[in-house]
Amino acid sequence: MIARELEKILNEERSKGSSDMYIRNALKEFLQVYVLYYVYTSKKYSKNLLFTGGTCLRHFFNLPRLSEVLDLDYLENFDNKGLMVGIIDYFKSRLSFDQVRASLKQRGEQIILKFPVLKSLGIAKGQESDLLYVKLDLSVNPSRYFDLEVTSKSIYGFNFVARHYDISSLMAGKIHAILTRNRFTGSDNRKTVKGRDFFDLLWFLKLPVKPNLKRLSDMLGEDINIQEVKMQLDMKVKELMEKHKSDFRSDLIPLISETDFIGIYIENYFAEYSRYAENILV
Repeated sequence: MIARELEKILNEERSKGSSDMYIRNALKEFLQVYVLYYVYTSKKYSKNLLFTGGTCLRHFFNLPRLSEVLDLDYLENFDNKGLMVGIIDYFKSRLSFDQVRASLKQRGEQIILKFPVLKSLGIAKGQESDLLYVKLDLSVNPSRYFDLEVTSKSIYGFNFVARHYDISSLMAGKIHAILTRNRFTGSDNRKTVKGRDFFDLLWFLKLPVKPNLKRLSDMLGEDINIQEVKMQLDMKVKELMEKHKSDFRSDLIPLISETDFIGIYIENYFAEYSRYAENILV
């Protein structure tokens, strides 16, 4: 069943002219739903794990990009290895997909599910890896200041109810990532950015929504007002446009199907950000 559904997604995306990079993430998104269904129909995990990050924004707030990772915050410590074993057993016993494997990384805070499907789908060839990776990043909830929402989801024939942060709390988390994330790349350890963070920032501003300042302040370890938030974001956006436009583009290409859109979007990003930030971050 899973193999047929993956092939169906592949064919649909190829008919649209989507790149293989984008298709890989579209396939991941399909497999992520299986994991979400397992988590949020489990009495053991459903009330402890709060859905967050870009995948949460996509599924419950219609963020117009794909997301590579399932981010889950936990309210109480639990057995991460037990979760991994449970997911594997679910794929093998309930879905008859015996080939899936998994490992724990990042000191047990990341579960990597490995699906050997890329060669049979024709995406990987020769010496390329056959594995499609689905990652779960698990973190303790970083602040007691948040609002929780419980929302139903029906997709790919699955029905489940997820617990997740509200939109203002999610925006606080995104701004915290932009202000504090240090990202480096290449053999020369060159400083770079995660372009999707800035894509999400402008999307938040267009909704429009303001961040949960209590949560953001708690996560930063200092009281911060909305004017200070804008000032710090202005500096980050200016640095993005002056130094990291190519990184911005390369990070978005696997997540957005219309590659022509990305170039025009980035060229107009500063003007759009300035216009919306001036009205929202006040």
